[in-house]
Order: sequence, then C-alpha cells, then structure tokens
Amino acid sequence: MHFFHGIFSRLGVYHWRMTRPIVADISAAALRHNVAVVREHAPRAQIMAAVKANAYGHAVTLCAPVLAEAGVDAFAVASLEEAEALHALRLERPICLLGGPFDADEVSVAAARAYLLVIHEQRQLRWLETHAGDAALRLFIKVDTGMHRLGFAPERLPALFAALQRYPRWEVLGLMSHLARSDTPDDPFNRQQAGVFADAIAHVGHATAGQHSLANSGGVLALPFTHQHWVRPGLMLYGLSPFAGRRGSEIGLQPVLSWRSAVVAIRELGPGDWLGYGAAWQAPAHCRVGVVAAGYGDGYPRHLGCGAPVTVAGQTTCTLARVSMDMLFVDLTDVEADIGAPVVLMGAGGPPLESLAAELGTISYEMSCRMQMRVPRRLVS
Repeated sequence: MHFFHGIFSRLGVYHWRMTRPIVADISAAALRHNVAVVREHAPRAQIMAAVKANAYGHAVTLCAPVLAEAGVDAFAVASLEEAEALHALRLERPICLLGGPFDADEVSVAAARAYLLVIHEQRQLRWLETHAGDAALRLFIKVDTGMHRLGFAPERLPALFAALQRYPRWEVLGLMSHLARSDTPDDPFNRQQAGVFADAIAHVGHATAGQHSLANSGGVLALPFTHQHWVRPGLMLYGLSPFAGRRGSEIGLQPVLSWRSAVVAIRELGPGDWLGYGAAWQAPAHCRVGVVAAGYGDGYPRHLGCGAPVTVAGQTTCTLARVSMDMLFVDLTDVEADIGAPVVLMGAGGPPLESLAAELGTISYEMSCRMQMRVPRRLVS
C-alpha cells in the first residue's frame, strides 16, 4: 500500500516517483519569459493570468506559483472548485471567478474568500442579494459586446447600476467582456466589440472603480486598442499562439510544455507484416518500429496515429498504425535509437503543439487540455 500512497493528485501532479517513462516537463523559465512578453505588449495594464482548466492542462499547482513569482497581479479561474484549489496555494493574489457563482450556496464561500466575482445575469444578483447583501464584495459586470455567450446587454446597464446602489458594500471594479475574433486580428468585428465596450464604459463607467477588462491573449498581442486596466492572457502564458497558422515561437513566446516518454520495445517487421490494432498498417518494406509508452489514455490523440511527427533521440520521425490506450508506434527505420531512447511527443524539443492541433483540425487550447491526469507534470528550470 505504501507504494500507491500519495501517487495521485486531483490536479494532475504526482507525488511519487513513477516508473512508467512518461512525463510532461513544465518550464518555469518559459513561464517567466511569457509573462515578460505580456508586460512588453501591455506595459500599463495589470495582468490577470488565466489558469482555468488546470492551467490549460499544464498543472496549476506548478504554474501558478511561478506566475506569481513572475509578477502577475491576479488569477482567473472558471469555477469555485478551481478557485479553492488555487486558494490553497496561498499565493496572495486576487482570484477571479470568470463565470461568477453557479448556485446560491457558492456566494457565501466566495464572500468569505474575497474572490472577485464576474456577474453576467440577473439570477446571480438575486443570489448575492439573498446570501451576501451586507458582505463586502468586489465585482465585475460582464457586458455582451457581440459574442452573445454571457453578459448583460448594454442597454440594460443603467438600470442594473441603479439597482446596485442599494448595496454600498459591493464594489464594482469595472466592466468585463470577451473578444470573439481576436485570433483573426484584422477582422473588423474586433473594433466593433471594442466600440460597444467603450460606449458601455462611457455610460456607466463612472459608477465603477475603472478596472475594466477586455483583452485576452489575441488582444494582448495584436489589438492594443482593447487593452484596459486588466488584460487576461491565458494561452500565450503557456507559450502557445492564439493565431491560426502561427506558432508561439514565431511571435516571441516560449513553449512551456515538453511532453516526453521513451521507447519501451522495438520490433523488426518484414514486407507485408501488419502492425497494431485492426491490422490497420502494413509494412511496405523491411522496417524497424519502436513502441512508445504513451497512448490515448494519456491524452495523445488517437487520430495522430499514422504520420504525425515525433522526435526520438533528437531525430524527427513519425507515428505508425493506430494509437493504443497506453502505447503508440514510431518509425525507427532511419533513426539511431534503442530501447530507452527518449521521445518528445509534442512541445519544446519536439513537434509544436500548434502544428499537431492544426493537423487534427482543432485548436491549441483543446490540444493542451487533452493531456490526462495520469501523466505526471514536473517543474523544470
């Protein structure tokens, strides 16, 4: 029993030496560098670092302390559960619940912890009135500037702020909204949203502390007219590009993640031999195949099973056949490698995560969140 004690953390960090050769290295230096890039692009703004979804799959328990050291001013999460996990790290930074409370019972906890709440609908205000009418709260009011996901319609804001005057202990820090097309910076919709946001500030901004927030990673990097008191970078902190067709390294970012494993077996196949589940791949000639300890059970996408780039012992090769739950195949025919050879599946030292996401027809956000909890994350310098 002692062997298993303490292995698994609900946040994806393992506290025991694991013998299966798979790990996600998280670079503290890259995190610090990427915070500096945010500062360079938005020098007058405060940084609210998005660490939701377990720091985009990178492990919040590893990333958040480094981000705090690097000088971010606050953290943003998606739920009370994420806020509580972050609060336990005692990083002495405000924590903002981007979705606000999801039910009335969360209000008293949020008030006790002094979490910043983003309020986007009338029901949440009723919960605050019932459970925290006399509490000192700090709020952002979410405005729908055209994405039509969350937020109050701009024309409802004057009545909303009139109602908020009944609660003098509630401080409205500012307005908040979200850019829908910042991944395509030249799209005129970005200026349209920024214009709606500016109009909203003109009408009700005097009733706030002026701490408005609009820019996400794409806005930070390419849309300076969206910079307000707060910027909310997420993806770029992890070294990933928010722009289709561009890698983080091309815009001055450094990849934080290096997803590593090793060759655990080697097979020599003759012409016509079949490989893997479904006998889905047949050797066209004599070839040498490596079996790698990584699979879709770890979050490596099954659809990258044939032809996806991978780095083995510092040499570029590709995957073969179908990805299994715990293993995948790589072509070693022209690669000098033996059992135990290091493998980089994606990230620093291997194929860029952005290019693999494009190959799958998805986005870097989803790809970085795919990695499962059973892959240990390890902070490296």
